Amino acid sequence: MSNLRIVEFNSTREHGQMNKNFYPKDMDGAEKTRLMHEHKQALMGDMDLSYKDIFMPIQKNSKNPDKYEDGLCYTLTPEDILTYDDLYDYDVYADIVKLTPETRNVAIAYPAADCAVVKAVNMKTNEVTLAHCGGEYIDRYLPMQTIDALGGAEKDIRVYVSPFAYSLFYGDATKLVWANNPRVWEQCKEYDERNGITSVKIDVYKALRRQLLERRIPEENIYMSPYNTSECDLFYSNSRGYQDESFNGRFLAGIALVDNDHKIENKPHIKVLK
Repeated sequence: MSNLRIVEFNSTREHGQMNKNFYPKDMDGAEKTRLMHEHKQALMGDMDLSYKDIFMPIQKNSKNPDKYEDGLCYTLTPEDILTYDDLYDYDVYADIVKLTPETRNVAIAYPAADCAVVKAVNMKTNEVTLAHCGGEYIDRYLPMQTIDALGGAEKDIRVYVSPFAYSLFYGDATKLVWANNPRVWEQCKEYDERNGITSVKIDVYKALRRQLLERRIPEENIYMSPYNTSECDLFYSNSRGYQDESFNGRFLAGIALVDNDHKIENKPHIKVLK
C-alpha cells in the first residue's frame, strides 16, 4: 500500500526512562505516570502519533515459564485499538506481536537495555512482527520464530535489530545459566581460567546474526544496529550501569505502521523504511 509508511525507532537516553521501575522510589505514583507519558510522547511525537498508540506485550521468562507456548504471536486487531484509549492498558502475554495494514497508526515496542529487540518487516505485505530477544530467548530460537510469525518469502523480509550488547562477560562462568543450546552458541563462548576461577565471554551478536541467516534471511536484508549498548553513550545499558548508575534504565525499541499523511522525518533514532 503506497499510502502506508513503516517506521523503525529506538528511543535514546535523551528521551528519558521508558520503565517506571527506574524512577526514584520515593516519587509519587502519579508523577511517575506523568513523566512516563511525557517521555513516550517526546518519542512518538516525531512520528505524529500519541504515546497512547504504543502496544507492548508481556513476555514470560524463567520465573513464569508456563504462561504460553514458546513463540506465541499475538496479532493486534482493529477492535483492540477501538477498545483501549491507551494501548498500554491492554495486557497480553506473548513472545511476539504483529501489526497488519488493518492496524495502522499504531506502534509495537518493547523496553530494552542490553537485550536485542528483533523487528521483522514483510515489504510486500506491509506486515511487521516484533520480539524481545535477550539471551535466554535466542537460546530457544525466538528470532527464527519472529520470522515464522511474519510469514512470506524470505526475499521480501527485512530484519532490523535494535541496539544491544554485542557480547556479555561473566567473571564466574557458572553464572551463565541461559546459554544452554550448544548449536546456538557454537563458537560463541570464550573461556579464561585464572586463580582457579573460570570466566566466560559470550558473543551474542554472532549467535543472533547466525540464527537469522540460518532462517534463510538474505544477508543484505539483515540490519544489525551499529550501536553496542555496552559501549555507546546514547542508550541505557545494564552492563554499564554497574559502573555508572546513570546508564541504568530502559529505552524503547519498536516499529510502527503509519498513514502517509503523517509528518515524519528520518532522524538518528527514527528510520522511515518505506
